[in-house]
Amino acid sequence: MQPFYKSSVALQQLLQSSAATPEYIQVKAKGFKAILQSIAEFLETYQIQANLFIKLPAGDTWQPDLQRYGQTLESGHQIFRFVRALPGTRDPVATASEVILPLRDANTWRGEYFIVIQAKTFASLLVAHRLQPLSAAAEPGNDDNGDNAPQDFAEFSSHRPSRDPLPSYRSTYLSVCLSINPIVLRTVMDAIQQQAKQVAAAEKTPILIDLVNQWVTYCPTVDTASTGFLTMVDRWLAWQLRLQENLRQSASTYRQQAMGASSLSSQNEVLINTLRLKDAFLNTVGQELRTPLTTIKTALTLLDSPHLKPQQRQRYMEMISHECDRQSALISGVLNLLQMETSIDQAQLAPVYLVDTVPPMVSTYQPLAEEKGIMLAYTIPSHLPRVGCPDAWLRQIMIHLLNNSIKYSTSGSEVWVVARQTEDFAEIEVRDTGLGIAAGDLPHIFDYFYRGRNLPPEATEGAGLGLSIVQQLVMFCGGTITVNSQPARGSRFVVKLPVYRG
Repeated sequence: MQPFYKSSVALQQLLQSSAATPEYIQVKAKGFKAILQSIAEFLETYQIQANLFIKLPAGDTWQPDLQRYGQTLESGHQIFRFVRALPGTRDPVATASEVILPLRDANTWRGEYFIVIQAKTFASLLVAHRLQPLSAAAEPGNDDNGDNAPQDFAEFSSHRPSRDPLPSYRSTYLSVCLSINPIVLRTVMDAIQQQAKQVAAAEKTPILIDLVNQWVTYCPTVDTASTGFLTMVDRWLAWQLRLQENLRQSASTYRQQAMGASSLSSQNEVLINTLRLKDAFLNTVGQELRTPLTTIKTALTLLDSPHLKPQQRQRYMEMISHECDRQSALISGVLNLLQMETSIDQAQLAPVYLVDTVPPMVSTYQPLAEEKGIMLAYTIPSHLPRVGCPDAWLRQIMIHLLNNSIKYSTSGSEVWVVARQTEDFAEIEVRDTGLGIAAGDLPHIFDYFYRGRNLPPEATEGAGLGLSIVQQLVMFCGGTITVNSQPARGSRFVVKLPVYRG
């Protein structure tokens, strides 16, 4: 016949109804394990000889820290470990410094865990209450070692295979109280002593009965006003502060590592995108070079025909000449683009006056404009401030914009170059009354190798790189370029360059 056991009142209920009413915080199972480890390290660091009264979740992983401390205990000090021992289960084996107190009532301190420290000059306790509702697997007889431990606590058990924590483990919380308040300590120790008496009486084991009778020896009264106690409290507080600082430093290190990883990831992404753009660019260059060569090869094959008429021969010769000019323009454009990228890496944003650079470039295109019957003029005030753009870059910008306006203008058209200042920028406007740009072409005119579809019949087709080069140069100067255009009414390009502030 099994002896009668009286279920102990829950420790959390006792503490909530006591005069102390201690504060509780919520931690996860891993956090509770870390707190236990910290307590054991504190006792070892300051070589505190104490008696411990503990009840921990099932599983061997919860014991090593306190068992290691137990090896440092001298004679007269013990670790009293309450364990669940339901009928049909084997009682755990005690170490040299342990005394096992079996709990054979399934409802005694169910879901509660504690560690109480009792020393001559120091006393403290940690009480935890599991917040996760018990599942069917946690009913008596269904759990690991009969301790009603949920799956997340049993996850620590050494007999389980090593694997990542289960989702339920991450979401399990405990309500934890850590205190040195004498009222809290006395309330918990009275409950523990009462339960120990029941265990000793029920087990009828002489050694347990003797231990309970010597309870005063194992639970000395601590003078909370003594210098020794206050010194240990200071050390306890300093220990907690040190832990906080270690956590802060670890968090800072992890944050820096995360930021570094994020930065490397961003750099890697930029590099991959750059390589992808380079591959696309080289592929496009290859396609653009192959097209005129294919046309030239076809025309040369047709020229070998003995039945070729003079008019056809002339047309094929013009085709070869046109494609040669096209290929020459493409190669020149690619070389200019490569030269621009090289110069960007080496150039410095030296200031330049617009009046010193723009008028000479406009004058260079005057003969070409007169030959096509186009009126070319400029208005560049001399009082405009310097802009942060190298002279060579500004010349390249003007060359491509002027060449583009004149190419897409017919006889009788006008091309104007006007400069003005707007707040922190100097504007260069290049407008014409030429053929204009179709609405479908406007979003693409700054793309590499993009050519408009309304090129005059007599104009030589370019490489489609001029406006791309202009946009890149303007952007590297910290400026912008915009365009407005309507077919048959002309185009207006506006370049905004930042005023140089030294």
